[in-house]
Amino acid sequence: MDMKRILFTLLVLLPLISCKKDDPAIEPEKDLAFVSIEAFQTKTQIGTNAVPIWSMDDKIAVFGDGSDSPSEFTLRSGAGYTTASFEGVKPAGENFIVYHPSTAKCDGITFRGILETQLSHSAPSQLLGMLPLWGRARELENVRVSSPCGILQLNLKGKGKLKSIVLDAGKPISGEFLCSLADSLFAMIGGANIILMDVPETELFTSETTPFYFVLPPGEYEDLRLTFTPAEGEVLYYTLEDIITVKAGLFSALDINLNDLL
Repeated sequence: MDMKRILFTLLVLLPLISCKKDDPAIEPEKDLAFVSIEAFQTKTQIGTNAVPIWSMDDKIAVFGDGSDSPSEFTLRSGAGYTTASFEGVKPAGENFIVYHPSTAKCDGITFRGILETQLSHSAPSQLLGMLPLWGRARELENVRVSSPCGILQLNLKGKGKLKSIVLDAGKPISGEFLCSLADSLFAMIGGANIILMDVPETELFTSETTPFYFVLPPGEYEDLRLTFTPAEGEVLYYTLEDIITVKAGLFSALDINLNDLL
């Protein structure tokens, strides 16, 4: 078994595209990220300009066709940037599958992971959560990884501070998922219909939008409901009147003015 330690860096290339609910569908680019032998990257935080950046605790995994288990790579440098260096022990094999987060599971046929039911929001960088990414590689050179999930960018206007946001999709959106590596078929395995985002002391403004990000399974959402709990005052409710489509690797935007819900 080749136990050579290697260092590589990943550049995330999530497109800066927001698709509003009534806009024509925009086809995603084929790949979300570029990886070379000295380049590697995954999810993590997303800045206010919708550019994913790395966090100190980011880790990815590499599964080789000559090994029984994946090798974990840890971030060496690049926290707070769109590019970062990861270091780990190269697994045996000639063909590899690289994926994020490292806690996900990959057997060469399927990719399994978890979409969190409860998230936390912190400004000025919004926690994107554990955005799943995976891709194939030979000799860990020129690897491209993509996400089977999409991102709902919730743009809010209002006045005052929020305490929490609950997104109820009417179908499973958090919990365990399964993605086929052959045809990218995505399925939730049970799971919950909701995602709770804690947004302590996050202030909204009437003159500008504040973005919040939810990682969601791809598909059409027609029963989407949102519950907004302010730091002070009555709980507010929003029900989507139209269908919004979330596509793998794309941001889909939903604009809401909480003053209209009073």
